[in-house]
Amino acid sequence: MVEINPNLTTTELMKLAADFHHKRLELSPLEKDLLITMLKERGRNELEYGEELEVDTVRLIRRVTGAVGVYFT
Repeated sequence: MVEINPNLTTTELMKLAADFHHKRLELSPLEKDLLITMLKERGRNELEYGEELEVDTVRLIRRVTGAVGVYFT
């Protein structure tokens, strides 16, 4: 079982999300919500307006409006 905690780096969290997306990792709905919430919070704190970060198939984007999204390709 994977432990999702605030000590993980943003890249590590994004790798977990990619593994979940590729079905290499199972997460409960609560764990999935926690992971997405943590990624969005990191995006607000670590990314500049208009900046994005991509790891595997996961993109973390902070729009120029300030909205943060997590997208799976």
